[in-house]
Amino acid sequence: MQMVRTTGTDRPALTVTDVTLRFGGVAALDGVGFTVAPGEICGLIGPNGAGKTTLFNCVTRIYRPDSGGVSFGDTDLARVRPHDVVRLGIARTFQNLALFPSLTVLQNTVAGAHARHQAGFAAALLGWPGTRSRQRRIEGEAMDILAELDLTDVAHRPAHGLPYGTLKRVELARALAARPRLLLLDEPAGGLTHAEVRDLGDLILRLRRDHDLGALLVEHHMGLVMSISDHVVAMEFGRKIADGTPDEVRAERRVIEAYLGKAS
Repeated sequence: MQMVRTTGTDRPALTVTDVTLRFGGVAALDGVGFTVAPGEICGLIGPNGAGKTTLFNCVTRIYRPDSGGVSFGDTDLARVRPHDVVRLGIARTFQNLALFPSLTVLQNTVAGAHARHQAGFAAALLGWPGTRSRQRRIEGEAMDILAELDLTDVAHRPAHGLPYGTLKRVELARALAARPRLLLLDEPAGGLTHAEVRDLGDLILRLRRDHDLGALLVEHHMGLVMSISDHVVAMEFGRKIADGTPDEVRAERRVIEAYLGKAS
């Protein structure tokens, strides 16, 4: 089955504009702004507590900023219901795996595809009338994705009990099944071996090329971020402290201090 690819003309930019979000008296995000251009891989780095995942949650409408905004192309995401964000073409993975342990790898992948359809995942699992032919087509597309990610051998196995690195790829398969134009990857290298991290970098670049998509990558593994990102945004204590090419950000004094501490 031939996968349907998006075209370069319908790849909008993600624009974050002066986003501020407070929890009580603490500013989790303080005037953060940057743009992820169509088809670009943008690395989002910073120490723990910098606000990276909070920013992800603003993009996907889990949180609503107190001020500022996030847009995807011409769409103001503040006007979009949280469950409709994926239908715009934004899909994400999670720092902590968000899979259904008792469902098979194939069923978990299919769940991502149903996020872009009006018919619910539960209706498809129950085989309600009108959903069966669509279900067969979606399962065929999901199997194509699993083949692309070398997951065919475990397609019919429950997610529970599979190796962690395999589960990371299953979650990526679930996100790809939504046919995104932008992938939000929340620490995809967490818990992986050095060899798996190298393979992950190659995979992200290949997915960008083959699926014609962009990515916003939150990651602590600096080798991965700097090797695959087109540009990098660095954060500390909810503020943006650098924004530029990997080489520019790597040499920025405030970034060095955030990771290594100020020289005495």
